[in-house]
Amino acid sequence: MWPDSSGRWQGSKVTKRRERLPRYVPQWIQRRVEVNVYNLYNFIEQVSASLASGTRVLDAGAGQGRFKLEFAHTRYVGVDLAVGDVEWDYSGLDAICDLVRLPFGQGTFDAVVCTQVLEHVPEPLQVLREISRVLRPEGRLFLSAPQSWHQHQKPYDYYRYTSFGIRYLVERAGLKVESIRPMGGYFWFLSFQLQNINYWLFPRGTRGRRWTWPLRALFGLIFQLIMPLILFYLDRLDRIKDETFGHVCVAVKPAEGV
Repeated sequence: MWPDSSGRWQGSKVTKRRERLPRYVPQWIQRRVEVNVYNLYNFIEQVSASLASGTRVLDAGAGQGRFKLEFAHTRYVGVDLAVGDVEWDYSGLDAICDLVRLPFGQGTFDAVVCTQVLEHVPEPLQVLREISRVLRPEGRLFLSAPQSWHQHQKPYDYYRYTSFGIRYLVERAGLKVESIRPMGGYFWFLSFQLQNINYWLFPRGTRGRRWTWPLRALFGLIFQLIMPLILFYLDRLDRIKDETFGHVCVAVKPAEGV
């Protein structure tokens, strides 16, 4: 889920398998229960705060433009191939294009944001090289990619990435990695899996039957609220964090002549 203009968290592709939390659940709880987006959204908030007003920002693989409001103070451009999800509204994009052929000149942007996109492109190295091309020298790439995730946006779902795989591709594209960190550890990942329990126990054809209502409510309370909230705080016990949703990465394009 992602905040809309009112500040409420709205559904996204990663919440389709579960029933959404009621709107009266406080936002601080939502952020801790929806662990699959908690860390990523914090990353985006930090990226947004680090960019000065007027910074030229490309959102590569913007989808519906879920981050557009976060970068309202910048010169934001959102692009996407617009094939991933038939239910999405791509009308707010600035351009529809393949990320291996961006319609921009060399060094056009000060920063590029590319979140949860690399798994959906068949040629990720080509995409990263194209991103490097449109970045100005000393411009930064803010990237995230999943390591453990169910298949989604079928059939446009090709890869999963370890931190080593991300580093290899980013460096092969001519960028210098400044940081890579995991998006949570084992307990956050376990929380995400538990929250899908109603999806598996009650297939779509049974969800309207009355006998399922009390069970869905009970399991929802336990596995979508109570357990995830506990597991959120237990995650600090996992210091290695090899079992993770994915990673966020910050990379910089070297200055010319370096």
